Amino acid sequence: MLSDSPSHYGSITRCLHWLIAILVILQLTSSFFNILWEGNVYSQAIVQWHTTIGVGILALMAMRTLWAISQLRHRPEHRGALQKAAIWGHVLMYLVLLLMPLSGMAFTWGAGYGVYVFGTAYWTDADVPWAAAFGQLHAPLSWFLSALVTGHILMAGYHRLIRRDDTLHRMLGR
Repeated sequence: MLSDSPSHYGSITRCLHWLIAILVILQLTSSFFNILWEGNVYSQAIVQWHTTIGVGILALMAMRTLWAISQLRHRPEHRGALQKAAIWGHVLMYLVLLLMPLSGMAFTWGAGYGVYVFGTAYWTDADVPWAAAFGQLHAPLSWFLSALVTGHILMAGYHRLIRRDDTLHRMLGR
């Protein structure tokens, strides 16, 4: 089933979720591994695609946001005391996942480097101070996103191991 239902997330929601998750994990781990071990092979293999992956995340998040809004009436219900925390956690994650690539693109564009997607430069030779200033949010947002992702994973584990409900199964498609 493509659409969401009260009992599970549809294949479009699940596909977008896991594709974005893989891309975000690639971005964050390659950046953090480079902090711990500068010049490591893994980070060097990913860093050349960092902007392209970021633009991909932005496009997928735009689609996912529009899809999620269209599915609000069909989505599984959130029950219990954690409902508001789950909703706000997801809203924050969506917002940060949109702001991260935008701030990264603004950083490189505002500094005059252009935005490279699949090796092609767009918006080169710009010197846009406000964009470069907005781009300064990129690194702090990456730490905040890391905290949100960690919390998201921990809450999925909590639902599976402690509450023993079907929250994780809904996103796995079972």
